[in-house]
Amino acid sequence: MQSEESDDELWREQCRRQMARPLAVREHYGFVSMHRPVMDDAPYRIFDSMADYRKWCDENLPAYLGYQLSAR
Repeated sequence: MQSEESDDELWREQCRRQMARPLAVREHYGFVSMHRPVMDDAPYRIFDSMADYRKWCDENLPAYLGYQLSAR
């Protein structure tokens, strides 16, 4: 088992290697593309108000996407 100090140094070395990559490569690997159920299934949606949009999100989107109304 490695010491905490050597773990820190390994982490720092990994950061140095990542920062040495070109920006385009870091951007490519820095974002995760995922299909958002319901949200991505239609090319667009139009709502009369922000309240309608929030209500639609609350009723139709999975909770793990984080679009549900917060409890007050």
